[in-house]
Amino acid sequence: MEWSCKKINNEIEVYYGPFLKGRYKLLEEPFCHVCAHSGVTNDQCTWHHSIYGLERIYAMGKYVPYPISAKEDLLSYHIWGFKKYQSRAYPLGKGLEVTVQALYRELLESTILVPIPLHPDKLKERGYNQSFELANVVGGSLNIAVKDILFKTRNVDMRALSWEERRDAVNGLYALQNNAGDEIRNQKILLIDDVVTTGFTVSECAQVLKDAGAASVNVLVAGRTVI
Repeated sequence: MEWSCKKINNEIEVYYGPFLKGRYKLLEEPFCHVCAHSGVTNDQCTWHHSIYGLERIYAMGKYVPYPISAKEDLLSYHIWGFKKYQSRAYPLGKGLEVTVQALYRELLESTILVPIPLHPDKLKERGYNQSFELANVVGGSLNIAVKDILFKTRNVDMRALSWEERRDAVNGLYALQNNAGDEIRNQKILLIDDVVTTGFTVSECAQVLKDAGAASVNVLVAGRTVI
């Protein structure tokens, strides 16, 4: 059986084969249309003043970053479990596809998808990069090529750092793979990740891509962390 999703009102219904497994709650107004921070308008939001290199962060819904049951919040439950279960890429990726088709159709103009990389040591430990897995599902559904062209230069665990430490830690943390410049020059790039919290990681990745000649960089995530 396969996963599938469809939008009903302000939710994404999630099916495994013919069976309804639950619903992802989409972001509801008000939310910032620059960084997807919930509960504020663009003018009220102070979070996006610290991000750089990108046009906008698009999120499917809110992410509550602690163990939560599927009955309480299926989206947070799937994102939280994605660190351990590679198969969560399928419902989350299908949900992102439906969200783009229904709400963010401007992202269909993207010419390549780029996943946020893991450091090789972390990739070896986990066995897969959840951003790359999401990108493959979304790219396959929307017929946009996936280019795994960034790498992480140091093995830094951002979860253990404060806001200020995260801001400083991303400096020089990401770079282009060798000879990748020609692949991104003048491209409309869509960065893919499972979650955005401070926005520093996606900002640094976006800036690397812009410095290499990308025409534009937007970000698509399954969840925007509730801070």
